[in-house]
Amino acid sequence: MGCKEQVTYTWAAGGEGGGWYKVAREFSRLLNKNDPKVTINVIPGGGIENPVSLDQGDVEIAWGVGYVNRAAYNGIAPLFRKKHKNLMSVAGTLAVDYYHFLAARDQGITTIEQLAEKIKSGEKINLAAAAAGTTDYVMASIMLNYYGASFDMIRENGGVFTQVAYRDMSNMFLNGEVDYAVVNLGMPGAMGAVTIITEMTVGRLSVLLAAPNELIDYCHTTWRTVSRSTGLTMIPGGTYPGIDNDVPAVCHSTEILVSPNLPEDFVYTFTKTLNENKDFLIQLGTSYSVFDPGGAAAKSVQVPLHPGAVKYYREAGVIK
Repeated sequence: MGCKEQVTYTWAAGGEGGGWYKVAREFSRLLNKNDPKVTINVIPGGGIENPVSLDQGDVEIAWGVGYVNRAAYNGIAPLFRKKHKNLMSVAGTLAVDYYHFLAARDQGITTIEQLAEKIKSGEKINLAAAAAGTTDYVMASIMLNYYGASFDMIRENGGVFTQVAYRDMSNMFLNGEVDYAVVNLGMPGAMGAVTIITEMTVGRLSVLLAAPNELIDYCHTTWRTVSRSTGLTMIPGGTYPGIDNDVPAVCHSTEILVSPNLPEDFVYTFTKTLNENKDFLIQLGTSYSVFDPGGAAAKSVQVPLHPGAVKYYREAGVIK
């Protein structure tokens, strides 16, 4: 089933050259190959801005972060000030991204709670993180706030809190300008910024700060990040050089959003192509190995499924 007329849609991905952008571009080519009447233009975007762009009608397709999409749809503060109801989904849990709190080993701590205690005690620390408004910054802030700490307190204590691109963050960590770096990325694999953690752990003795179980459970219960029951909230030992122990981590799932105004036939074809080409996705990034076309793809979405997606999943026997 394909489109009867030539159509062009716009897909908001992530930063140009990043993982989301790459997958959107390559999947769009696959879709066009299967249905030549469909052309998709991929443009840069981000986890926080994409639901808003989709809701406003600026794009028809968007990459999304599960907990952010839920917050956008329901207007949950402090992420969003109003409800963005023009959001539907085709598949959830395509991949899982992990919040990495990296610390120089000489800092003598092993958990995020201990980092928060350092901040609350007034100790001067030097930490680099992503820009405000990114999913990295938002969820990392939520995690510190759980323990009564914040990024602002670092500056108030006379320490260094700097917000930079991943590349600059790596250089600062390796040069000793900061002793901590907070990033959000998939693992393992060669896509996107995942190599940044590898660079930092190769060049400086480091530890990944563990997220205590109560923190993982809080983020899941309150914000719908990934649950411990999935078995996915762990960065396996050996993922990064010099870090041999398994490290529990808060992580979020990703999903693809579509406009409710998209034709049912197109969304059906999109959903079918996506679910029947998992191997194609894994070639683009090993983090897509968690994608479960047989169940979680339909059942773990954070906003309503588009009728075209529902039609496919019913035919596939995934939902009733």
